[in-house]
Amino acid sequence: MIRIRCQEYAVLPRFHDFRGTCIFWTNQPISRQFFFNAYSISLNRGCRSPASMTETLICVTLRGHSVDDMIRDASRATAAGADLVEVRFDNLFVNRIDVDPIVITNADGEEKVERQPPIIENLDVDAVDVMASIESLKQGIQIPVIFTCRSTGEGGYYHGDEKSRIAILQAAIDSEVTWIDLEISIADKSRKGLVKSCGENTSVMASNHLPAATSSEEIVEVVQSNSSAGDMLKFCYMDVDHSTSLHVFEAAHSLSEGDVSVALMGIGPGGDWTRIHAPMLKQPIVYTTLDRDYSLVRRGQINVNDLRTAWDVLEYE
Repeated sequence: MIRIRCQEYAVLPRFHDFRGTCIFWTNQPISRQFFFNAYSISLNRGCRSPASMTETLICVTLRGHSVDDMIRDASRATAAGADLVEVRFDNLFVNRIDVDPIVITNADGEEKVERQPPIIENLDVDAVDVMASIESLKQGIQIPVIFTCRSTGEGGYYHGDEKSRIAILQAAIDSEVTWIDLEISIADKSRKGLVKSCGENTSVMASNHLPAATSSEEIVEVVQSNSSAGDMLKFCYMDVDHSTSLHVFEAAHSLSEGDVSVALMGIGPGGDWTRIHAPMLKQPIVYTTLDRDYSLVRRGQINVNDLRTAWDVLEYE
């Protein structure tokens, strides 16, 4: 039986003041015991108890394409026991149109339902009120936030120029968001300026999206060479299969006894192995979704409730 000891203290945002004003956007060192007691008393929402808490935090990536949808998803994530949510701010710059599945009849006359990819329409970048959107998210989301604005070049939806994207990231930092996702690929001068402006209020998630690695040693080397890029590293390997996913898992195991705070994951079959076994691998955080699409496994992703069920079965919590 694997038991994960909970740290007595962790850097988490303050909870709520007694006037009901949301102050989750900033970091304060508080006792986890206080956090969970306050959580259950003030909001009366389901969450993991301190006794069953692992050291791996659960993050739910919000899927909404409007501020209101993100806030609603954040409430659902909170109810599901998420420790924090990832705001994909780049989602606001596109319109997602779901397409109905189609029925295909094969040569034997058997019918098969095939899901169709959504249609993504770019919106005018200037149509989004960045400051107002950040303020609304700040007031509406009541658990810690990782703020991400991913460019199309990094697999996201933000299609404006890099200068305007950097300005959005700076605005999020100025709002004292809990975490800011800064890609390692950002131009050195711009990235250093963003990191410096974080100060003590905002922690840096240094992210990197890479093609499938050829060995676990390759992954370990890349992680160690970027160990000072942020308070935590997030390395995601794209288009993995079961063989290359094993490299990610082996690298996570090799790094589990080190002093680099890193979350490793893959997109593709087997990419969810490090998510499912994150507590055993001593990963600091695991990214999940509210989606229940049957293709999640094929994409290497996992639903937040399914993850908690798996952890319960594996006795990780």
